Amino acid sequence: MWKLWLVTSFFVIVSTFAVADIVFLSDRDGRSNVYVMQDDGSAIRQLTNTPFSKGDLAWAPDGRQITYAPDLHSADHRQRQQVDIFLLNADGTGERNLTQHPALDAGASWSPDGKLLAFTSTRGEGWELYMMEIATRKVQQLTRLGFAVDPDWSPDGKHIAFEREGPRGRHIYTMNADGRNVRPLLRRPRQGQFGNSVIVSSFASWSPDGKYILYSEQEYVPNRWVADSILVVNKETRHPKVLDTPQGWKINTVCWADDGDAVLFAGVPKGFGNIYKIYKYRLSNGQLTNLTPHPSDNWGMDWTPYNSLAVSAREKLTTLWARLKAASRASFIPQTPVTASN
Repeated sequence: MWKLWLVTSFFVIVSTFAVADIVFLSDRDGRSNVYVMQDDGSAIRQLTNTPFSKGDLAWAPDGRQITYAPDLHSADHRQRQQVDIFLLNADGTGERNLTQHPALDAGASWSPDGKLLAFTSTRGEGWELYMMEIATRKVQQLTRLGFAVDPDWSPDGKHIAFEREGPRGRHIYTMNADGRNVRPLLRRPRQGQFGNSVIVSSFASWSPDGKYILYSEQEYVPNRWVADSILVVNKETRHPKVLDTPQGWKINTVCWADDGDAVLFAGVPKGFGNIYKIYKYRLSNGQLTNLTPHPSDNWGMDWTPYNSLAVSAREKLTTLWARLKAASRASFIPQTPVTASN
C-alpha cells in the first residue's frame, strides 16, 4: 500500500507542475527579465523582477540552476557598466552574485559535471576566457589571445568552443578545456556574398552528442547589414552546413533543442522591424514554430536536456522513470516502464 501511495503521489506531482525546458529573456513586463517555458512554448513563468538589463543565460547540467549576467548599473546611465555572473535556482529563488569583481564578467558556460564555469572577463588585458571553480570561487585564466569571448563547453568536458577576432571578422574556435590547442573550427574562413564583407560568427553551441557545433553568422559590408545564417559544423570533418532557414531574417541567439533534433533561434522575419521571437526549427523536416507569439522581444534562450521529457505523456513518464531509476534504487520504483494516458 505504501508503494502504491508513493507511485500515485508521483503521478499527481508530474501532472500538477510543468517542467521547464527553455530559459529565455523577454521584455514583456517592460524590462528584460528571465523567464522559463516548456519546449512547446507553454507554461511560461517569470523568474526575475529587477530593473537591470540581462544576458547570457545558461542552464546548469542538472537543470536545477541558471546563470545569467545582469548589468547592475543599467538603471543609471550615469554609471559605467558593471556586469557580473549571477546564479539563480530554476524556480527563481536563491539568487546570488558569483563573480563580484570590478571587471566585466559574462558569457558563462557550465562544465558537464556542474563544478566549473568557463566565462568571459575583462579582468586581465582585454576580453579573455577564464574558469571558475564554483565551490571555492577560485578563478584561473584560460586564454591570452587578445579577444576571446562566449565559451561553450563540450558534453565530454574536454573542449571549449568560443569566438575570436580573426581575418575580416569574428570566427568560432575550439580549444582544450585547459586553454591549450587553440584552432579555428573551419579549415578556412567562409567568404561572404561580397568581396569586402565582414563575417561575425556568434553563439557557438555543442550538440548534445558532441558531434556538431551550431552557431549563427552575420554578414556586413561597410555601413550595411547583408544577411544572417545558421550553420552546423561537423566536429571531425570541420565541414559547415548552412541550415535552410527563411532568407532575409535577422537572427540573434541560437542553441540546440530536443536532444539535437531541433534548433532554437531568436529571429525577426524580413521586413518586420526589430522585435525578436523565439522559433524552433526541426532539422528532420524544416518545420518552423514560433514559441513566443507575445508582442514583445524574446531572445537569449537556452535549452536543458535534463528537463526535456518529450511531447507525449507516455514518453515523458517513461523517460523520467528511467532517470529516477538511474539516480535511486528505492524499492517502490517499478521495474517495468510506467505509462499514462493523456
